[in-house]
Parts: sequence; structure tokens; C-alpha cells
Amino acid sequence: MKFITVIVFFFGLFVGCTKKKSSDDDLLLLTTLYLLQPTDIVLELGYPGSVNQIQHSDLEGKTAGATVKVGGVAATGVSQVSSNSLQFTMPTVSGITENSSVDFVVEQNGAVVFSNKVRYRPLVEWQVNQPHSVLRPIDGRDNKSFFQITATTAMHVFNTFGHGFSDLDIYYFTGLNASPVAFAEKRMNGAEFNRVSLNAGTVYVMVKHVGGGGGTFNLQVANSGVVPSSSAILLQYDEPSLCYDTMGTGPATGNTCAVLQANNIANAGWARTGRCTYPSDGGLTTRNYYFKSGIPSFSTPNAENTCLNPGNGSSNEAESIFIAN
Repeated sequence: MKFITVIVFFFGLFVGCTKKKSSDDDLLLLTTLYLLQPTDIVLELGYPGSVNQIQHSDLEGKTAGATVKVGGVAATGVSQVSSNSLQFTMPTVSGITENSSVDFVVEQNGAVVFSNKVRYRPLVEWQVNQPHSVLRPIDGRDNKSFFQITATTAMHVFNTFGHGFSDLDIYYFTGLNASPVAFAEKRMNGAEFNRVSLNAGTVYVMVKHVGGGGGTFNLQVANSGVVPSSSAILLQYDEPSLCYDTMGTGPATGNTCAVLQANNIANAGWARTGRCTYPSDGGLTTRNYYFKSGIPSFSTPNAENTCLNPGNGSSNEAESIFIAN
């Protein structure tokens, strides 16, 4: 009834409008935007395996003994919370790789008693240390994106970027219904990053929109040197003591620092002594350090100090990770 009332209201405005054509165009735009705004139900979590609750006035008296289907797939763990709310475990809906609106159906005694749309959020598998070209949408309404990574027992650095008008925070959790742990929430718009120590196994990651406008973002994760999209040697005192592997968004380059420095290592007495993977507004980069006896260069302790301690020419040292050799 509310929807019909709004349409009648707008129609009346059109019929009685005597303003100039630009006002008519503005009103038409507002009407169109109203009709196009999403109407699906956004759950608190919504990813496969998560426990969710849904409450709706149209469910009143229809929750006892009910069953639930999401995207045509039967949900498990369905239980009555109240006379108009249900709890269920989100099933896996195949073929969906981005947050999407899917059918939500409640049945009672074999008959459909409630039908709507809900926002389904897939758990997207994300490769550590690899560049990704996928930009994921996020905004204040559909405010969460979920990933899963295979972690090692090591320090990991996470970096979102490319969201110039959105304030995003990063969380991790190690069980499908464990409480998310916030570990990257210091920065505002444009990028968010931090490092965190993880144990080996599957780790789930939540990127949450906490302020600003909507848009897209890229996520990068590393626990070692990155697979780069581009690489370049930086001469220090005309010597090749530094080389940068920039993860970027792919495709991966074959001209990595290992390739660029291969001749110097094989024939000119150079040795790699450490790697520093650090975050930035443009994503992750690995700085490779090299040492050669008798000239200014980087021993392993010097490389580690440069990577992790401020004042030595590096950046974002508190969020960086160091790998010896």
C-alpha cells in the first residue's frame, strides 16, 4: 500500500505540475531512482555456513515448523525464534561469485507462506601473495564482503586500496561463526592496511564499509615476497642494491627482481639478504635487499632494520613484514 501511495503521489505531481520542464525532468529522475532502489533484505552476515536471523511482519504466525530455501537451495538449522522471525544456516548457492540478490522462500506444511529476496554473500577464495584484478563493490547498504584464504603460520599483511570515497575496515575469523576480529581500522578513505599473525589453515576475512560513499576496492594479502605485476631495480650509489616487486593487479610479469638481478647474483658477487613487503595507498610491494662486500649495500640486519623501524627511508614500517633472504 505504501508503494502504491507513493506512485499516486508522484503521478499527482506530474498532472498538476506547472513548473518549467527542468523541474519535470528532476522529478522524473527522483521517481526513477526511487523505483530502482534495491528492496532485497540484507542479512547481518549472509555468507555460506553463517547463522542468520530474519524477522518480517509477513512471517507472523508462519514460523513454527517452517523450512527455508535460499536461491532454491534448502537451508539447514532452521528454527523458530519468535512468531515472526526465523534462524537458519545459509546454504551454498553455486555459481555466485559476487554479492547478489537471490530468492528467499519460507514453506510451512509444503506450502509457500513467505517469499522475498535476500542478499547472498559468497566466500570468495583469495590467493595469498598473488595479484588480483577483481574489484569488489561495497557501500553503506551492502556493507560487507567476505573472503577465505589459506594462511601459513606467519605474519600476514593485508591491504585494501582503490576506495577513494569509502572508509573500510578489515577483520579476520578462523571459524565460520566465530566472532570477527578487527585488526585494520586506523585509516580513512582510499586504503586500509595492517599486519596480523596467523596460524596455518583456512582463515576468513571480512571487509566492512564503515563510512563514506560507495564504490569498489581491491584486496591484497601477503606473507612473503609478492608475485609482481611489475618490477624495477633502484640503484643506490650506482649499485643495484635494491629492487622492487610491485604486486599491482596483474597479470604477473616474468621480469621479476629475481630475473632482473640474476646476472648480478651469478657473476658480480651480489646476494639477496632480505625482503620487505609493505602496504601503501596503491597496494603491496616487496623491496628486495642485496649485499656485496666492500661497497655500500644491505646486510640482513641492516635490511630488517630499514624495513621495520622508522627513520631509515622506508614507509609504513609498523604494518610491514620482513623475510630474511
